[in-house]
Amino acid sequence: MAATKIQDIVSDYLNYELWAPIVKTELVEKELWDVVENGIPPNPSKIPELAAKIQAEDLSKWRDFVGKDTKALQILQSSLPDSVFRKTLETSSAKDLWDLLKEANEQAKLEKKLEQLRMKEGERIMSSSSSQSKELDLKKVMRSRYERGECIQCGSKGHIFRDCNKKKNELPEYEMLSFDFGPVTYDEDMWMIYNTTTNHMTPNLKFFTTLDRTHRARVVLAGGSFIMAEGRGDVKIITKEGKKTIKNVLYVPKIDRNVLSVGQLTEIGYGIVFSFPHKNCTIEDSTGKLFGVSMLDERGFFLRLQVIEGNLTS
Repeated sequence: MAATKIQDIVSDYLNYELWAPIVKTELVEKELWDVVENGIPPNPSKIPELAAKIQAEDLSKWRDFVGKDTKALQILQSSLPDSVFRKTLETSSAKDLWDLLKEANEQAKLEKKLEQLRMKEGERIMSSSSSQSKELDLKKVMRSRYERGECIQCGSKGHIFRDCNKKKNELPEYEMLSFDFGPVTYDEDMWMIYNTTTNHMTPNLKFFTTLDRTHRARVVLAGGSFIMAEGRGDVKIITKEGKKTIKNVLYVPKIDRNVLSVGQLTEIGYGIVFSFPHKNCTIEDSTGKLFGVSMLDERGFFLRLQVIEGNLTS
C-alpha cells in the first residue's frame, strides 16, 4: 500500500459516513462487534508465563475469538467496493480493517478542511459595493431556481434526501440501505425490521387492501443503484390484539423481502427495543400494547405476520 495515500482509500467509491453505521449494525446484530472494536486477545499458548499452565477452556475461548474475527472480516470485506477492497488486502483482522478505514476517512476530511482554508486564504476581500452586487446576484439566482421549480430548503423527519436541488414534478426518493452477506432467502410471511430503511415496503401486490398507483418513486439501495416503487397503500394484518393496518407501505416489485421501517414506526408513536444479548426486538404500538417480538437469525431481525390479503391482482 506504499504507493497509495491512506486518505485515498476512502473516496467517491466508498461513502464512509453512510457505510460505517450500516455495517456496524450488521456486526452488532450478529454479535461480532466486540471483536471489531477490541480485537483478538493474544494467543495464550504463545505467552511463556501462561503456556505452562494453559487450560483447554482458555485455548477454546481464544479460538472462538479467532472464528468471530474471521466472520467479521469477511462481512467487512464483502461490503466494500472492489477498488477499496483491493487497497485493504494487507489488513489481517477485522479491527485492523475497521481502524484503517476510519483513519482514512478522518484524514480525507482533514485534507478537505485544509483545502477549504487554502481557498479562503486566496479569496480577495470584496468592497462594500461589490458585496451588494453579489447579494443582488444571489437573489436573482434564488428567484431563478424558484421559477424553475427547484427546492430552496429541504428535509423531513425520518427521511434522508440525497439531492436538495430536486425539480418540480421529480419523483420522490426513498432508501433501503441494507446489505446481504452471503446467499439468503426470505419467506413470504417474514417482515424484516430495518433502521436503515425510510419506509415500509413489500413486493407482494396481493397484500394490499388499498393501493395508490399514482405514487411512483425511486428506492435507492445500499450500493447506490435504485429500483422503482409502483404504488403506496395499506396492508392489514392479524395480531394477538386483533386486526391492525400498516399504512403507507410502498409496493416495490423488484425487492425480495417485506420490510418494516423503524423510522416510520417511531414516527407514529411505536416503541422499539433491540436486545442483542437475548437476540430479540420488542415492538409496542402507540398505546403500549405489544405489537410483536421479533426473532434474530443470520438475515437480521424479523417478524412473521399473518396478512389479510386484499383483492388486488393488477
